[in-house]
Amino acid sequence: MTKINTRRLCSAVLSLLIASSPMLGVAQEITSSDANASVNAAAVGLSKASLQVGGRYFISADALNVRSSNSTTASNIVGKLSINDEVEIYDLLNEATPLVQIKIIKSATVKADVSAELFVSKDYLSAKQLQTAASKYFVIQNIATEKTRVYERCTETPSCPHKLVMETEMVVGRPEEGTKTDPHAFKTWLGHARISEWIKFYQDGQGHYPHWYKAGQDLKTIPGPITDGMSKLISSRKWMVDDAQGNSTIYGAFGWYAAKITPADEINGMNYQWLHGTMGWGKDGAAAIELTRGFFMNMFSNPGSAGCTRLENRAIAYLRSILTPGTDIYRVYARESTREAEVITGIFKKKTTPLPRYAHNFEKPMVWNYILLTDGAQRSGGLSADAKNIIDKAIPVIAGQNLIEQGTYDVDQYPNANELNYGRSAASGNSGDRYRIDSGWEKDAAKTNFTGYFLVDEGRFIDYKHPDRTRTKGVIRVSGLADFRDSVPEFLTTSGKHNPPKIVYRTENENDTTRRGGNN
Repeated sequence: MTKINTRRLCSAVLSLLIASSPMLGVAQEITSSDANASVNAAAVGLSKASLQVGGRYFISADALNVRSSNSTTASNIVGKLSINDEVEIYDLLNEATPLVQIKIIKSATVKADVSAELFVSKDYLSAKQLQTAASKYFVIQNIATEKTRVYERCTETPSCPHKLVMETEMVVGRPEEGTKTDPHAFKTWLGHARISEWIKFYQDGQGHYPHWYKAGQDLKTIPGPITDGMSKLISSRKWMVDDAQGNSTIYGAFGWYAAKITPADEINGMNYQWLHGTMGWGKDGAAAIELTRGFFMNMFSNPGSAGCTRLENRAIAYLRSILTPGTDIYRVYARESTREAEVITGIFKKKTTPLPRYAHNFEKPMVWNYILLTDGAQRSGGLSADAKNIIDKAIPVIAGQNLIEQGTYDVDQYPNANELNYGRSAASGNSGDRYRIDSGWEKDAAKTNFTGYFLVDEGRFIDYKHPDRTRTKGVIRVSGLADFRDSVPEFLTTSGKHNPPKIVYRTENENDTTRRGGNN
């Protein structure tokens, strides 16, 4: 599946007791240009006269299309080179084309033999490596526990622990079904990627999943909050609509903001599995996330995503306000632990002594104020919902015109290590093994497919390796940037003693369907 018109679009497919549509949207290009430049990289624009056959050059964009022929059509893209990948010019071609023929010398994302011939735009070739500064924050998404965490990068010493600044629930790609040709088609891939851009109120290319809001739209036509009715399940049905082709779909499935990532492709990238919001309003909180984990919901339909990672809208709006293009995203499948110990004492009236480093955050979330406006709808980098930013810039806020919603979001800044509990449903968000890569029996403990631990209070790993694709029978797929496929970047590694939660194994009276939350 290497052509644009066959790309799978991951989305928040919340069917809500209605059979999911068999239609899959077609992902749009990352940008309309041939490359997506980061904040630290841009088009160099070297003339062909200044280039030399046999000369070696560096890529100056985060995602530069690599083509299999001398044509700028969408059908010949075979991968995307990353910033500072090295290539050698094989043929300058003629002046009528912006492309040059190249050989790949070093790349983190594209194999040198991906095609017999390779072509790229000359406008993103640099004679020198580009200096790129690490972003202030980075994101670790644990697919096993369905948790997204954001850390402030520690740069004081080479071996210092990072600081958690946000922890929140997410929905990952559903494991219980796939396509006729790929039973694992909707699972979330692991690996290292970066945010390439933010889109406000995104809609897929085919319009199968309508915008949450479209520029010029009457605000009264947006479905009401999920939490306004007697039943969240019934109220959520208002978000089920028909698309232009008459197929049942979800209104506003990408939510308030969508973070596109790079490398994105299904060859050496992350299979177009973005990070985005969901249906519902800010006042709904995590209701749209919680609905996907209900027992009865999973009995009648599969509400998981098709590979993207989905957060509640207030959470994605907060991330939009603090995470810039170029921010690293690491997707892992790991057991969780903490360096410090949380002590619980007492029998009838229990008392918790929190992790010392985060004691000031224990049960005291940071309050973030948001004002969601219509401004910047459908735009790359569209206006964030950060209230302070809007007030400081004196951006007009007019009820009934550009004001959609305002409120507060409690940002959880206290790290909680999720236990590995094989007795809980995989769809519950509490099992610690969403894709059931282990049997769950204590007698098979030595055969676990988990390796190492993720320390949630430090944002670092001890002896971690991604689960093996072969041993997990294709369940786990690893791709993205090369530094996190078979190894862990040094700034994310550590060692020493830690305090993992006790593992809870299966018991004899559990039936397999309940444990899995469906059929695999």
